[in-house]
Amino acid sequence: MTKWELSRYLIDAKKSIDSVIFISDNIKALANIDVRNKVQSKRDYFFINCCAVLDKALPNQKKALCKSDDTVHALYYERDKHAAHKDDTYIPKQYDSFGDMITDMKKQLAHVKDLCKTSLPEILTLDFVSHDRELFRLVNGLTAKVEEKISERKYPFRQSPQNTQQGMVFKAFNDTEDIREISQSDRCRYAVPLDNGINYNEGLQNRQDFCIRVNVFYGMDTWCEVNQEALSKMKELRECGVIDQYGVFEPEALMNPAIFEKVNIILGKEVLTND
Repeated sequence: MTKWELSRYLIDAKKSIDSVIFISDNIKALANIDVRNKVQSKRDYFFINCCAVLDKALPNQKKALCKSDDTVHALYYERDKHAAHKDDTYIPKQYDSFGDMITDMKKQLAHVKDLCKTSLPEILTLDFVSHDRELFRLVNGLTAKVEEKISERKYPFRQSPQNTQQGMVFKAFNDTEDIREISQSDRCRYAVPLDNGINYNEGLQNRQDFCIRVNVFYGMDTWCEVNQEALSKMKELRECGVIDQYGVFEPEALMNPAIFEKVNIILGKEVLTND
């Protein structure tokens, strides 16, 4: 297994933490679902993926590591006693708050990344965001039809006529594990698709998944990480009402002189005119 193939499991574990962060941030809006079960399923997936990285990066070292490393022992305990099996002797760890749980999971993942660093790409980063693909749509009442209307607003020229010609039709490479079933001679028949995402956080997740698939498929070494300065500005613009929670630009907001002036300050220079 290549370094980028292995990184997929580390990033999948990272996205489990993203989901728990989103649940914590939206606990009231999720009162109509079984939150406890949802959190446990995210944690189970987290432990399975963490242990997958450990198993592949440090083969035949589980027993020794569990004796010498409390974090590794805890990860394998959760996987073997609960996530992969339902052991009668299993006792779950108790947390006083979501914050404590999230902090613990972040530390565990960072520890796995450090232990397995020689088996993972050097440029790989752990960029945590508050997002869960399914729960975000549930909280915001997004059906496929509603989401399509958002896309039309977000990309108004998407359906504009273009000078296109009939080209080749490619198969989609959507999962790194599929690489095992694709021969080298057939790879020219595939392409790696990228979905921009419903918002910035999903866009980051999608781009990182895309980079991993591209790197696995083409033997490249690309990566995408958070631009904190840009993210901070986007949050401020959203607070001003200039963009909504889906990243859709709301030009009417700029008709308010106070908002117009604040946007100029956020962007850091006089780039707008009120004409």
